Amino acid sequence: MASTSSAPTHYKYDVFLSFRGEDTRHSFTDHLYEALCKAGVTTFRDDVEIHEGQELKPEIERSITESKSSVIVFSENFANSSWCLDELWLILQQKRNGGHLVLPVFYKVDPSDVRNQRGSYSIQAKAGVEGTKWTHDNMRRWKAALREVANLKGMVVSGYETTFIPNIVKKISSEVGSELHNTPTGLMGIETRAEPINSWLNNEKPDSPVLAICGMGGSGKTTLAEYIYNTNKQNFESSSLLKNVEKRHDGLLGVQKQLLRDISGNSIVISDEYDGALKLKKAIQMYTVLIVVDDINEKDTLSTLFGPVFPTQSKIIVTTRLLKINTWFGSISRGCRIHKTELLNDHESLALLSYHAVGSQIPMEGFEELTVQLAQYCGGNPLALKVLGSSLSEETRIETWRSRMNSLHSLKGDLDHKIQCVLQKSFESLPHESDKELFLHIACLFLGESSETVKKTLEDDYHAESGMVTLINRCLVTDPIDSGYILAMHNLLQDMARSIVRKESKDPAEHSRVWRHDECKSLLRDGDVR
Repeated sequence: MASTSSAPTHYKYDVFLSFRGEDTRHSFTDHLYEALCKAGVTTFRDDVEIHEGQELKPEIERSITESKSSVIVFSENFANSSWCLDELWLILQQKRNGGHLVLPVFYKVDPSDVRNQRGSYSIQAKAGVEGTKWTHDNMRRWKAALREVANLKGMVVSGYETTFIPNIVKKISSEVGSELHNTPTGLMGIETRAEPINSWLNNEKPDSPVLAICGMGGSGKTTLAEYIYNTNKQNFESSSLLKNVEKRHDGLLGVQKQLLRDISGNSIVISDEYDGALKLKKAIQMYTVLIVVDDINEKDTLSTLFGPVFPTQSKIIVTTRLLKINTWFGSISRGCRIHKTELLNDHESLALLSYHAVGSQIPMEGFEELTVQLAQYCGGNPLALKVLGSSLSEETRIETWRSRMNSLHSLKGDLDHKIQCVLQKSFESLPHESDKELFLHIACLFLGESSETVKKTLEDDYHAESGMVTLINRCLVTDPIDSGYILAMHNLLQDMARSIVRKESKDPAEHSRVWRHDECKSLLRDGDVR
């Protein structure tokens, strides 16, 4: 038997699953494997039936060394297999080399029988009977391995398997821990922003089982929700991440089918959305479930998905561009907790833009001032910082960076296409044409003016009193209370609005609004105002 080398720096698997196939392959071990995978734990399981006397295959040895941990399921006939015993010995060798976690799970087996080799674990009784692998040297190694592993802190399966398996998953997730939950590269400040939501998730009796992450396009709502999901799903019996729910080609019926499959592990036939809501209610009541529903902007979506009642032991996280959505949840919960996304501060913005531009959170020498100015332009919007930084990643001339900065500050609304598309979704989803016209008017002509004055000025043409409520709710205009009753919006939204107007025509005289001083003077001088 080849010995293992020192622990690798990077692991291919989080867990190597060792078991006797004829005992548990189609029962306990299969359910455990599925639960580990659903929790995001990368797990190796050998699906090939092993015949007695075979040598360990090289890929099995390699998979053990490439795994950060092992779960060994000791069942009644485990010690009858020389393959399983060789696998056990190799796992313990890897543990001795350092850094390899071993978790024994005793399935219908007494740990003391394993430790003392009693009953089916009596290695000596098999000498000279089971073939060439059962030599005295091998048996000596295996007996020592059984004593060693039985003295480790393990878990004895008891009670219902469906409630015991999540305990194994939770222990593995917490022990393997840091590598499963590391903050992905390039996410600045996300751990701090996740703290209040984690506190809500850990509260067994929260004020509401629903939390909405709200904010403008590109502000990191989905990224935050996915981070929360990936770092907390192991604490729930089931979980489901639903992305782009309102744009899926299979509609809400397809979403319900995915939810049922994620929760129960089975494909369940449903006839319509009402039937789906009923079956979801039953499925969710059987488990504690973490569900993330991404990009919801229509009032009826959630009530259609879940029906009239949502069990409080589970949690729903919603991402939306809307702020005032409490009334949406009256039918499925006790209201909704609102969490408004916090844009990045100056330090985080500089680090994120620099990371995507040059691969380091520290700006290039000689580019420091330009990098600061470019980061400030993005106003803490993570998407804008990422897109702008990436667009400069292959540019090493400072003149190119300076040219890009000048184009952004040209007052022409020259916004990157990717950023424009994301931000424009909020504009295009406005319910009335008068809301769109009001937004464009404010962005081009009225920022910095008194909100009350603007309401009175634009009320007759654009129903400004009610339209302002809509714009604030959709994060397109800053709440006047937060800005000293002066109209304000994120500068990227202003650029997005101006870009929309500029695309009306190449001729400024054909634009619905003109805001640049030189264009205004030219049009008034030439009398070319239509």
